[in-house]
Amino acid sequence: MADQSKPTEHRPRYVFFFTGPTACGKSTIAKYVADNLNITFLEGDDFHPQANIDKMHRGEPLNDADRQGWLAALRDHEEYHPAHEKSLHLVITCSALKRQYRDILREGSAQRQNLRVRFVYLDAPEEVLKQRARDRKGHFAGENLVHSQFAVLELPGPDEKDVVMVNVDRPIEEGEKDAMEKVKGMLMGSGNPDVHVRRAS
Repeated sequence: MADQSKPTEHRPRYVFFFTGPTACGKSTIAKYVADNLNITFLEGDDFHPQANIDKMHRGEPLNDADRQGWLAALRDHEEYHPAHEKSLHLVITCSALKRQYRDILREGSAQRQNLRVRFVYLDAPEEVLKQRARDRKGHFAGENLVHSQFAVLELPGPDEKDVVMVNVDRPIEEGEKDAMEKVKGMLMGSGNPDVHVRRAS
């Protein structure tokens, strides 16, 4: 019998990157989707080297050179599948602000027939996210980082067919449900047999 925990050409692994500027709700919404679809969740910020974390704590924006190693680590983790993972698939948070960053993350999918990389872009105006950054407590990424990220942001273009947009300029519960339905739709549309929505208790 085939190992159902391993990807195959006919049953590929999907990796969903939840993307967007700081304070758009990446971690909250990604965890909601992962928990409700029983998919393994990874916090992309955990892959940053300490030097990057120190810069962000100081309110300094990361540059392309800072992000190269971080993006490569996330790309390389796309195919890593330890036995304790709850699902064949992965949900990962990553700002992925520029097209070139998304292209790095796409490399795993391009190199392996049994891997599909998809992006969920969480969309809201800059002023909305700046206010959210002001309101949240104990997070290293503040209002100034929101502005610096919008300054370099490249919105996904119409040719990026692997991206879905979710409006998060509304109550968080609505964004969570919209994102979950879009991820579930991509999995079920692929004929994936292992989409299980957690039942409310």
